[in-house]
Amino acid sequence: MQDDKHFDVIIVGAGIAGLSCARTLHRNNISFAVLERSDRPGGRIKTDFVEGFQLDHGFQVLQTGYPDIGHYLNLDDLGISPFPAGVRIRRNGRFHVLADPRSHYRHLPSTLAAPVGTIGDRVRLLRLTRTLSREPMEDIFTGPEEKTIDFLRSQGFSANFISSFFTPFFAGACLETGLEASSRVLKYIMRLFATGTASLPADGMAAIVRQFTSALPGGSIHYNREVTHIEAGAVYLADGTSVRAKTIVVAVAEPELAALVKIAPPPRSVGEACLYFSSAWQPPFTDPFLVLNGDNRGPINNIAFPSLVSPSYAPRGKTLIAVVVLGKEVIAREDLENLVRGQCTEWFGAAVADWRHLKSYRIHHALPKQTPPTASPYRAAQLEQPGLVVCGEHHSLPGLQWAMMSGAMAADRIIAPPSGRSDPGEARQKGNV
Repeated sequence: MQDDKHFDVIIVGAGIAGLSCARTLHRNNISFAVLERSDRPGGRIKTDFVEGFQLDHGFQVLQTGYPDIGHYLNLDDLGISPFPAGVRIRRNGRFHVLADPRSHYRHLPSTLAAPVGTIGDRVRLLRLTRTLSREPMEDIFTGPEEKTIDFLRSQGFSANFISSFFTPFFAGACLETGLEASSRVLKYIMRLFATGTASLPADGMAAIVRQFTSALPGGSIHYNREVTHIEAGAVYLADGTSVRAKTIVVAVAEPELAALVKIAPPPRSVGEACLYFSSAWQPPFTDPFLVLNGDNRGPINNIAFPSLVSPSYAPRGKTLIAVVVLGKEVIAREDLENLVRGQCTEWFGAAVADWRHLKSYRIHHALPKQTPPTASPYRAAQLEQPGLVVCGEHHSLPGLQWAMMSGAMAADRIIAPPSGRSDPGEARQKGNV
């Protein structure tokens, strides 16, 4: 890239929001360049290939329950495989399955008898998910909100059920165990599980990124380009060069955004660690439910077996195990692997000694905190700075569809500024397949 070269649009960040913005601009014949500080696209959605295993950067899933997901992704090309509809909860020294009886009727006895809340809690959960499955997603973000813990109590859920089910389940999505995140976030997550599946692409989560980059002209993404600051119509890079554009789109994670455009106060982050192990051992389960720590004791929040869901995640005859740990203090511990192995041995026995550690990801900014008040992802983010557009988490929510939608809406604002149109979500409604 030549110093001081001019484009119609410069996009800072090649995460999903930035790539979605770029794809929409390209389809409308608007020139652009994407500046990415790392050596590959995707932001937090990346997949490493290690000894024949596919390791996503942190345990991630593709939710098919997003109402507009088909506008942005070709799901057939991704070859997705779904997790079973339910969870396996570690409680009082045993594993207990709570499953959707419509899909897993043979687990009905466990679902009813598990020492996880009461029968009344199960009835309340079914009633809530049925209500949310019928509510338009957009309405969730215009309704009242409160902390999730307060919402669950107001719905009559028992302390046992909140602690053993909702705490690890919601923490797996929002990465914080205090149930302080917005009740709107809980509602939309529960709606996703009620109307779709949590799935894995055959070639890892990075396959989603490749769908976007394959639709862009060659050479439009410039890697290892760190932006140091932004001024009117210009982006300045760490190597001393600059690039000019009529419009600059900032599509980076919130900590970087706060530094580049001087948002105050800076956002608070939540982190996670994901430890991957390989083994020839097979779990003592026939259905690869996500495993939740219902005892809320020890470093583990949840465990998944991606290769039992999508066999392409591991070589033949091997099992891939993904262990998720939450909490800044625990994530930073040097003996984290030993802590995790110790709890896994308690759960699965002596076979854990043969698990081989493949890689650990310690992600300090995995998500922004999602405490109330939250913004509706259906409304485009705005900054009162001429020529500057933001997309992604800022004034939206973290999540795959929200990132894609945010990027498309940012492009839409450039293509047809709001003063000349009535619907800021037109790019989303047109679709970006």
